[in-house]
Amino acid sequence: MSEIPQQTHAGAEDAVGRSSPVTVLTQGWVTGVTRGALAFVVMAALGQAMAFAVNLAQDPQASAGTAAKLGWLYFGWFHRVAVTARLTPPVDELVRGLTVDVGLAMLLATFLAIAILYRGGRAVADRAGGGAVARALHGMKVAPAYAIPPLVVSALVDVDIPIPRNALVAGTLQMESSVLPWFVLPLLIAVATGAAGGLRSGRFELLSREPWGRRATGAIAGGLRMFVLGLVLSFVGLLVLAVVRPSAARTYFEVVSRPPTDQTAVIIANHTLLLPNQSMWVLVPAMGGCDGLSGGVSASFLCYSKFPESVSVSTEGLVAGTTVVEADVETAPPGYFLFLLVPAASVVLGGRYAARKRARLRSEAIAVGAVSGVVFAILVAVGSWLASVSVGLSTPAWGIPGNTSVLIGPGVWAAGLLALAWGVIGGGLGGWLGGREFPPMAQLARSSGIPTRRTGDPAAP
Repeated sequence: MSEIPQQTHAGAEDAVGRSSPVTVLTQGWVTGVTRGALAFVVMAALGQAMAFAVNLAQDPQASAGTAAKLGWLYFGWFHRVAVTARLTPPVDELVRGLTVDVGLAMLLATFLAIAILYRGGRAVADRAGGGAVARALHGMKVAPAYAIPPLVVSALVDVDIPIPRNALVAGTLQMESSVLPWFVLPLLIAVATGAAGGLRSGRFELLSREPWGRRATGAIAGGLRMFVLGLVLSFVGLLVLAVVRPSAARTYFEVVSRPPTDQTAVIIANHTLLLPNQSMWVLVPAMGGCDGLSGGVSASFLCYSKFPESVSVSTEGLVAGTTVVEADVETAPPGYFLFLLVPAASVVLGGRYAARKRARLRSEAIAVGAVSGVVFAILVAVGSWLASVSVGLSTPAWGIPGNTSVLIGPGVWAAGLLALAWGVIGGGLGGWLGGREFPPMAQLARSSGIPTRRTGDPAAP
C-alpha cells in the first residue's frame, strides 16, 4: 500500500481491490442494481412520454394500451432495436404486404441513457473501491438491472399496433420474433458505459502509474473531446448553412407543416431526438466520406463528389399517397468544402486538450494528441453504426431485391479509417500546439524544476 498515494479513502483501498477477486465479485451489487434499474425506468418513461404525446397530438381517442405499446417501441428505438413494419393499403400493389424491419437509434435519447449509466457505473465503483480494473468491473454491475427488464417485457408483451397516422405509409408495427436484441443491445450499451464510468472513478490509481496511465487518460479525454466537438460543430455548420441558404430551411418547415398539421409537432419532436444522427451524417461526409446504402445494395448520395444540389418533394410517385423526395446529384459547390473545417477544428482542438491536460514533454504532447485520434476513430465508427438505419426487406420493392438487408447512413468502416487519419494527424498537430512550451527532454524537466501542472496530476518522472 505504500506504493500508492493515499489522498483518499478510495485510493487506500486500491491494493485491497487488486488483491481480492472475491471483493470484486461480491461488492457493489446493491448500488449497481439500483442504478441500472433507475436508468431503465428513466428511459422507459421517456419512451412512454413520447408515445402518449404522439397519440395526444394525432388521435386523442386512442387507447392507453396502444400508446403504452408504442412507448415500448420507442424504448427499442433508443437502443437501435429493429421494429417490424407490415405495410397495408393505401400503398399500391407493388409493395402491399411488404414487411420491413427497421432498426435505428434515436441518439439523443441513447446519449441520455449513456450519461445515466456512466454516472451509475462511477457511483458503484466509488462505493466499492479497488484498482482500475476492479473499478471497471464494478461499473459493469449496472448492466443486468438495465438489460434484463427489456428481455422480460418483450417476452411477455405482444406488440401489434397501427402505424401512427402519417403521409408516408400505413400498416402495423410489431416487435421482431426474436426478443434477444432487446436484451443484447441494452446490455452492450450498459456494460461499455458502466465500465467507462467505473474506470473514470479510478483515475487517480491510473495516474499514479506513470507514465502510461497519465498518457492513456489524456488520450481518452482528447479522443472524446474530438468526437463531441465533431458532432457539435457539424450541427453548428448546418445552422450556418440555414442562414446562408434559408430556402432549404423554409422547404423543410413547409413540408413538415403541411396538412394534417397535427403531425408537425410530432415530426419535429422525433427530429430532435435524431439530431446527433444528423450530425454524424454531416461529420462523415465533412471528413471526405459518404453517406449512402451498403449491404445488399451499394450507392452513395451525400459526399463531396455526390451532392444533392436540388431537392423536390412530391406526392406522386412509386407508392400512391406517399411523399417522394427526388434530388439532382452533382459535385458539391466550392462553398461546401468549408465543412472540412469541422473535422479539422475538432481533431486539432481535441489533440491540444489532451496534451495540455496530461502531457509533460514536447514529444509526449505530440504522441498523446496522435493517440487521441485512435480513440476518435473508434468513437466515429461506433457512432456511424448507431446513427445509421438498418432496413431489411422481405420482398422486392423500390428496386431493392427481396430478403435484403441494407444499412443507410455513413459507411462505418470508411468513416473509422477516415477518422483515424484525421485524428492521428490533426491530433498530433494539436498536441504540438498545446505542448510547444513543454521541455523537450525528461532530464531538462527534472533539472529545471518544473512544478506539477495546475490539474494536480502526479509529476512526470
